[in-house]
Amino acid sequence: MKLGKIIIILLTGFIVSCSSKSEKNEEWTEITREKKTIDNITYYFSSKIDISRRNSAIEECQNSITENLKLIKETDFTNEMDIEFLESRTEMLKYTGMGAQGMAFPDRNTFFTLLKDKGSPIKHEMMHMITMYKWGTPPETSTWMNEGLATYAGGTCSEYSLSEIYKYFIQSEKVITMNNLADNFYGNPDMIAYTQSAFVCKFLIDNYGLEKFILLWKKGFNELQSIYGFNNKQLEINLSEFVNKKHPTEIEFNWEEFNKGC
Repeated sequence: MKLGKIIIILLTGFIVSCSSKSEKNEEWTEITREKKTIDNITYYFSSKIDISRRNSAIEECQNSITENLKLIKETDFTNEMDIEFLESRTEMLKYTGMGAQGMAFPDRNTFFTLLKDKGSPIKHEMMHMITMYKWGTPPETSTWMNEGLATYAGGTCSEYSLSEIYKYFIQSEKVITMNNLADNFYGNPDMIAYTQSAFVCKFLIDNYGLEKFILLWKKGFNELQSIYGFNNKQLEINLSEFVNKKHPTEIEFNWEEFNKGC
């Protein structure tokens, strides 16, 4: 046998031997995701999730669209998007880079949400998608409005109303100044920043209407005076007067339980 043929045979045997050994040592786990498209939305679930649970999550999404549109006085929502349902914060961290309960990416037409029976983030994230589709992504000084409106829509999973929470912030000196909220929203304690912003959004919408609110969303907090006719200090006074009139005495408040979040 020629030397060349011997070398080829030896190499072929070596490759087959290595391949066989490698295949035997490798262990693969199959992970299957399934999808269903209804109108403009495609829903993605792990194949482990039973059909009835998927249907209830889809119904929650559709109800949240209806309720959020009503809150901001809009009538339709036809943007195509994907909704990815995840089962843990670890999964959320893997897909979004953050271990949050939900993350909205309007620029990618996608949002990710934990599949939860209690304290679901769906309505919160859906409001982010709707408002940023409708009104555009707000400037940084309106981030508090973006998060506040979504929190107002989705709720706080707390036994207290937004005005009661703000009353507690006043009496415990936890209120964040409006300038700080606008300049550095994510630099503040989460539970205070989100719920305070939710209350301020509700206050502005209820007392001054959506038209001015949307204008402030688009132009940024620096335009508060030109849009509303008062500055940040006067807004803080108005908020305090409203809450103290509604709740004239201090309220009992379980801060430790509240601060755990959802």
